[in-house]
Amino acid sequence: MIISRPIASLQVSSTDFQCALTEQSFTLQWIHSVEKELWQERYQTANQQLLLTTSHFKTFGAGTPSIEGAITSKDGWLHYQIDRLLPRINWIISRNVESTLLTKLGVWPLFKDFNDYAEIQIQVMQVPRWHYFTQESCDDYFERP
Repeated sequence: MIISRPIASLQVSSTDFQCALTEQSFTLQWIHSVEKELWQERYQTANQQLLLTTSHFKTFGAGTPSIEGAITSKDGWLHYQIDRLLPRINWIISRNVESTLLTKLGVWPLFKDFNDYAEIQIQVMQVPRWHYFTQESCDDYFERP
């Protein structure tokens, strides 16, 4: 039956929350705990996984990639081509670092909707079609520009 056939869905979930992202790409943004500068990682869905395409940050410091993969830029950010497949992102929310999701829809300040140190997962999951069309959409959480 077509209604129960699984469909790939980009999901944001925690122990007591789950919603579906309609966008197939997003940026995870936070303030680095040491440098106190914004960091961004851009992801898109690929082969039932997440593809980390690029990282963007303002300064070198703890956790920065090596010089390999640097992309020339004149916007004040350091850009790195990463292209790494990941099965999921396990992210700890923090008001201190202002954990945020960005898409074409706008901005979802995760740190406002989840408790400090709550863990969320972002991953592509196979869900029955009926579940995909009846579950909560993440779209309502985004602040539109």
